[in-house]
Amino acid sequence: MFEKIVTQLELLYSEMVDEEYHSCICSWVWMSQTNPLKAEQRTKSALFWSSILHEPLSTLYVFIAFFLYKDLHASAFEITLLMMLKPLASLLSFYWGSGSRGRLRANVLGAGLLMRLPFLLIPWIDSVWFVIAAAVNYMLFHRAGVPAWMEILKRNLPDRKRSRLFSWSSALGYGEGVVLSLAMGALLDQDPGLWKLLFVGAALFGMIGTIMQSSVPILEEERGPRMNWREQIVRPWQDCFRLMRNRQDFAAFQWGFMICGFAVMLIQPALPLFAVDELGISYMQMAGAISVAKGLGFVVSSPLWGRWMEKYSIHRMASWVFLTIALFPLLLALAKWQLWWLYAAYFLYGVGQGGSHLVWNLSGPHFAGKEESARYSGVNVAMAGLRGAIGPPLGGWLSVGWGALPVLGIGAVLCLWSGIRILKFVPGAVPVEPSR
Repeated sequence: MFEKIVTQLELLYSEMVDEEYHSCICSWVWMSQTNPLKAEQRTKSALFWSSILHEPLSTLYVFIAFFLYKDLHASAFEITLLMMLKPLASLLSFYWGSGSRGRLRANVLGAGLLMRLPFLLIPWIDSVWFVIAAAVNYMLFHRAGVPAWMEILKRNLPDRKRSRLFSWSSALGYGEGVVLSLAMGALLDQDPGLWKLLFVGAALFGMIGTIMQSSVPILEEERGPRMNWREQIVRPWQDCFRLMRNRQDFAAFQWGFMICGFAVMLIQPALPLFAVDELGISYMQMAGAISVAKGLGFVVSSPLWGRWMEKYSIHRMASWVFLTIALFPLLLALAKWQLWWLYAAYFLYGVGQGGSHLVWNLSGPHFAGKEESARYSGVNVAMAGLRGAIGPPLGGWLSVGWGALPVLGIGAVLCLWSGIRILKFVPGAVPVEPSR
């Protein structure tokens, strides 16, 4: 199904441009392909501009549950269902990247447009279920375009620059998000109904960023054979298991991220319970912790993570990320006695997320070497979907039965264990013969 969508997008694109214009585009692309410096500059520009233009919708998306509850009067069941469906969407994202291999730019364009289209209709469809569907659709295609975009960055940006450029672009986007969240909060306090129009504007800005990404010139792609519907369902998982079996270094990295990522998902339902029941903090204090402290940690640390990734192995980087995130629930627990630990904990959480964002996204190109990285990045997406489908419901159940503090402790222990365990792969992370 996903392969058919991408093919239709390619046909639509070819019909929209006349022969003369198409020849000009081909000439420009050919010149860019024969001039690596020009291709690198175009990719760098698209990387930074897409981060800037995509951020408004990402910022609004964080508050979507709040809009559902406050403005559309969604029930607790509907909010819970949204939280459960969002991670499950990542499992379907896995198929998008697998079904459109060899069509990188069409993959990025299709995912970027489809994830934003429903938000253009929000002002005219006053429905809780439509907003939930739009939110789940966003998460589905947000993850779906990652493998293709990472492969484009791998082809066009030199290894020595890729991590640093990616970290700086991420820091720029996250810093913008901090400013936007405060500005939008003040604006919505004055007129709460503006959130629907803000979604329309943010979606349009994001589409412009997607078009810039899909216009990046890349080397000619070799398109694999078309698969029937059975192969489209089974083949991605076969490739996933084959990579995990044949690449011990890659498997160690994935299981480390699986354990730490599961721990992060596990504690998510406990965070609001701990903040309200144990700390009794206000909305302003929570906004200061999440928007300011966490955002500052992400922005300040991202360039440093990018610099370190050029010097150290990816397993060592992952270990540092896991150990940093492990400190978050431990410091958060100390906020019961001194509230300033709340801000310290979220600042450190932002630092950990800065490293996690970089390592998770660039791990596909790193492990792929000379192979196409989309398969490796696709495993990231599938594993994220699996842990996201189990972690939040289990964390909610444990939080209700045991309380928030024990769940935070379990999360800290799992992150610590994953950070220590993966260290044994640092000196001997020698790639095994790549799978065929």
